[in-house]
Amino acid sequence: MRRRHFEALRPLCVVCHSAPVAITSAIRETGDDVLEGIAACTNGECLREYPIIDAIPIFVANIRAWLSANPLQVLMRDDLSPEIESLIGDVLGAGSAYDTLRQHAGIYADSPPLSFDVVPDGPSIDIGCAVGTSTFALAKEHLTVGVDFNFAMLRIASAALREGRMRYARRRVGLVYDREEREVAGSELIDFWCCDAANLPFAPATFAYAQSINVIDCVASPHDAIAEIARILRPNGTAIIATPYDWSSSATPVEQWLGGHSQRGPHHGASEPVLRRILEEAGLQIVSEQPSVPWRLRLHDRSTMEYAVHAVTARRT
Repeated sequence: MRRRHFEALRPLCVVCHSAPVAITSAIRETGDDVLEGIAACTNGECLREYPIIDAIPIFVANIRAWLSANPLQVLMRDDLSPEIESLIGDVLGAGSAYDTLRQHAGIYADSPPLSFDVVPDGPSIDIGCAVGTSTFALAKEHLTVGVDFNFAMLRIASAALREGRMRYARRRVGLVYDREEREVAGSELIDFWCCDAANLPFAPATFAYAQSINVIDCVASPHDAIAEIARILRPNGTAIIATPYDWSSSATPVEQWLGGHSQRGPHHGASEPVLRRILEEAGLQIVSEQPSVPWRLRLHDRSTMEYAVHAVTARRT
């Protein structure tokens, strides 16, 4: 975690929401980077601690539940040989947590990001940044932070930022993966944090620009995620929300979907008008829309997935 970002963004405790967080222990650091340590709430009645692992702060409210559900993301090694990784993958088999992590990380690392031609005029946030390709494309002149709930993907992004090379496993077929590396233009303006899109550790009006690309249909509460975007944006700040409405009950309870059900209702199950209403209710005025932005994901050597993404540009009123 870059101290420059920490000091500029002044994160708040995501448990009590009333006090800033301070770095209480820097166990390993180099230059401006805290690679391993502990940050804690400064409210004497809270004092919630947040770990910093592999230069990534984990600002998650229910850290016990999150870590219990995702121990492999945090503890998985990245220094094993390709041969040992292959053997472990074969033993654990298809559909294992290990296989799923490798697949998802490889898909996002190997597919071009869906990015928009924007030039932010202040601090920026990339919500749901995955392995960081969209964050690297975004950061040009201002402080930028990429946040995601998936620590395994953030580890790839953070390592790429600090080493100048993105390393990941690229699925060829079945359980066969190849090691891939490519150069990445790092930037002192970027950092990556582990955060919940519906409970971000930032004060109101922190960012001039926010983007949430292909995230709204992957969170437990799209309403809360949109409300957070509106909360952290400065007045007249700009947000881009893009989604293919690829709803899944494993990620989002059906009751929380924006459309995608109840086709007997006034919108006949359409998602777009529901998103527009939620944005306006949150105080985000729609400026423009792109109804069908192509987004292509590579799954393996013989398979790709094509999306038509609905993208909305909105301004904080």
